[in-house]
Amino acid sequence: MHETLQAKAYRIIKARLISGEDPQGARISDFALSRQLGISRAPIREAMNRLISERLLVQKAGLGVFVPKPTREEIENLYEVREWLELGALEVVVPGLPVEAISEMQKSCDAIRLMADELEQTGTCLERGKSFARLGEADSTFHLTIMRSTQNSLLLELIQGNRVLEQVWDFGVRIYSADVLHRICDEHIGILEAIKREDLDASRAALREHIRLGRDITLRRFAEESEEALPVS
Repeated sequence: MHETLQAKAYRIIKARLISGEDPQGARISDFALSRQLGISRAPIREAMNRLISERLLVQKAGLGVFVPKPTREEIENLYEVREWLELGALEVVVPGLPVEAISEMQKSCDAIRLMADELEQTGTCLERGKSFARLGEADSTFHLTIMRSTQNSLLLELIQGNRVLEQVWDFGVRIYSADVLHRICDEHIGILEAIKREDLDASRAALREHIRLGRDITLRRFAEESEEALPVS
């Protein structure tokens, strides 16, 4: 299927936002993007307007279009909505999550564990950017598999939009060590094991703790960056 110029521009700009290539507060110029991507300004403007409607970009009157810098309240609201949606999905799929879905979630856990092992062996860390894609894909697979299993397309659309906002608004860990990836994997396995036992209460508790830990890390980093931005008296 042929990809329109607007769709191509949307895909590329969105990927740049998720990877952090265009950081929070950065001004997004349709003229600069047109030159960089070799696409005329009209489809780029259309793509930018779509991203504005999805809250991934923000229009400031008289100033231009920028990557948003969320407030503490917006971050708290984002994680609160995520918790409602994902815990609600568990109510639908536990018990009775299909074997295929459980297998897919296990594969995502295995992928994250493999990445953690690779970091240990090489003594390196995973930095936010293009190399982040593997982790983001594995993490999304785990969570979105639960949502898809509800067979509720609106619910899936809402959580997908929520997760993209979470990545673009990320104030959390920018460098992931092997220990961080092992922790994420351990938390996912705890959720999955409870689902396998068809223990709704335990799976909800494990998922709630997982989401809130991510929220707390993000809010802590937000506070640190806010303090760094304060002028020196």
